Amino acid sequence: MAKKPLRKRLLKAFLLMSALLIIAAGIGLAFLAKDVYSHDLEFRFKKRSAIYDRHGELASYVYQENREYIPIDMIPEDLQKAVIAIEDKAFWTHYGINVKSIVRALLVDLKEGAKVQGASTVTQQLVKNMFLSHDKTWTRKIKEAALAIMVESHYTKEEILEYYLNLIYLGPNVYGVEAASQYYFKKPVNKLDLAESALLAGIIRSPGKYSPFLNLENAYQRRELVLRVLAEDGYITKEEAQKAVEQTINTSPNQNNSAPNYYVSETLKELGNLGYSYEQLQTRGYKVYTALDLEAQSLAEKAISTTVPVGRIDSNNLSQPQAAMVVLDVETGGILVLVGGRGQDHFNRATMGRRQPGSTLKPFIYLAALQKGHTAATLVSDSEIKFEGWSPGNYDNQYLGDIAMGYALERSRNIAAIRVLADVGVDKVIGLTNQLGIQSITRQNDRNLALALGGLTEGVTPLEMAGAYASFPRGGTYIKPYFVTEIVDERGNTVYKKDLEPKRVMTEEEAFMILDMLRNVVEYGTGRSARISRPAAGKTGIADNYTNAWFVGFTPEIASAVWIGNDRQAEPMQYGNTVIGSSMAATVFKDFATDYLKKFPVKEWNMPDTVTRVSIDVYTGKQTENDAVLRRYYAFEKNNLPDKDKVGFINEITDRLQQFWQRLFGS
Repeated sequence: MAKKPLRKRLLKAFLLMSALLIIAAGIGLAFLAKDVYSHDLEFRFKKRSAIYDRHGELASYVYQENREYIPIDMIPEDLQKAVIAIEDKAFWTHYGINVKSIVRALLVDLKEGAKVQGASTVTQQLVKNMFLSHDKTWTRKIKEAALAIMVESHYTKEEILEYYLNLIYLGPNVYGVEAASQYYFKKPVNKLDLAESALLAGIIRSPGKYSPFLNLENAYQRRELVLRVLAEDGYITKEEAQKAVEQTINTSPNQNNSAPNYYVSETLKELGNLGYSYEQLQTRGYKVYTALDLEAQSLAEKAISTTVPVGRIDSNNLSQPQAAMVVLDVETGGILVLVGGRGQDHFNRATMGRRQPGSTLKPFIYLAALQKGHTAATLVSDSEIKFEGWSPGNYDNQYLGDIAMGYALERSRNIAAIRVLADVGVDKVIGLTNQLGIQSITRQNDRNLALALGGLTEGVTPLEMAGAYASFPRGGTYIKPYFVTEIVDERGNTVYKKDLEPKRVMTEEEAFMILDMLRNVVEYGTGRSARISRPAAGKTGIADNYTNAWFVGFTPEIASAVWIGNDRQAEPMQYGNTVIGSSMAATVFKDFATDYLKKFPVKEWNMPDTVTRVSIDVYTGKQTENDAVLRRYYAFEKNNLPDKDKVGFINEITDRLQQFWQRLFGS
């Protein structure tokens, strides 16, 4: 009699548990259904942005996922058919799930007692990779199936296939068939043939197993399977399949990325200043066009590596001395080249390294003198001087007496430059440097005559110096150097276009007169190591104890700044018996300009109609044609020519009379 109540209690307990399980399952399914049917079905792809040089050559990608989205009509039909044949034969007929495949996979899983076989359609793979995790759970599989059916009701088969082919993972940080084609075959996907398409389709199942870079034999075997299935399904003939099987595919891993990292990092900074965040650039598929010239960048890096020796390797595994170089397009101000150092560190010496410029500041002092009314012929004293206990000297400890300003710049005479600076005023020169883009020179910190020798509180960068000097061959206008010229969004719309804003700092006449003086610096003076077989001008600079070596110069086409120095600024560039000076910086410029300008016709600077060039005696400042004196040609405004040398003038008249007599009466 005691057993009956026990059976009743057990039955009640079982019924109660069953009811609770049913209720729990119902609640679970309700929440699952709510989660699934409230799901956002919009496909948002993370698309890489590309950075191009001025000729449209790819410089670098920026991405979270290395993907370039392309429409279905740009994907070869051979590749589309191969993917369907090997991944989802019933793609065109099912409604998101393949019931036969699911039943077959379920039986295998039950037999093995674990989730071992997949039955996913292309649509299921798409929703799993876009919306869900990769956990092998029944909950995830139910969501996947439900979402696949929903996606099929929202999109056409062509749209689903397009999304899938742009989404799939195909290698190390390679997503979508376009990026994969460039990664494996070094060409766009629309250029793939049948054999290449079959190999790429075969990689989908397991990029780690079927990558031709990791196991070429596996890749070929998988390709053969894909081609056989294509033939069996009637997409291609057996003869076409066999021909493709026998085809050798030229696949080799891409070489190490040779992208100009210093240039790219500065481009990203400029893009940030333009309002484009790094996250946007990583995911929104912009095309960024820059002023970069990849060929010129390579030539600059070569010029530095072959000219600047390695004195030592420091504790950071960087070569010392270091070097930096900037090259600008004179006409536009765009940055053609930016070398931030010798190595791959994050410190960009072209834009961040403020160093003492030495005598490269002197042209701005002489520009101020021209604006005050002086000329290249104005005499200035190169003799000993003292300023309140300060006794500066020339680099050779010699003095030339009174000399023309143009010659003082050519010979880089320190004392003459100090006297000119005292005459025109330090504030005037600082104001000019600021207008020319050198913002680190300030009245607060640098209001002293040491400015003539390049003695600054902070120093200047190569980018600032190149930008300032570019104003001379440009005819007196300053354009702030820039990297980005145009930005195009993923739809092909131009969303940014660089607008040049030239700012006049000096007259055309003043610009040409300084340019002409700097031409003599390269032709006869301290910049002779920069001479090339075409017009060139510039100025050398060396800081105390050979801690910084500079050359800043230009041609009609380009303006450039080259800096060499140790990362520790206090360390002189002396390695054994070798001392590195400004002539090496000038040689870097020469080597680069010689190679780069080969493709350009020889061009002269445009001299204003109001300017002419005359020969003067550098010690008297008088016009002369007398070869017995040291003379130079300089540019002057036609209404402000130097006086003629009286003795030279008499000799000139005598010579002309003698020539006239000979023509008239013979010898």
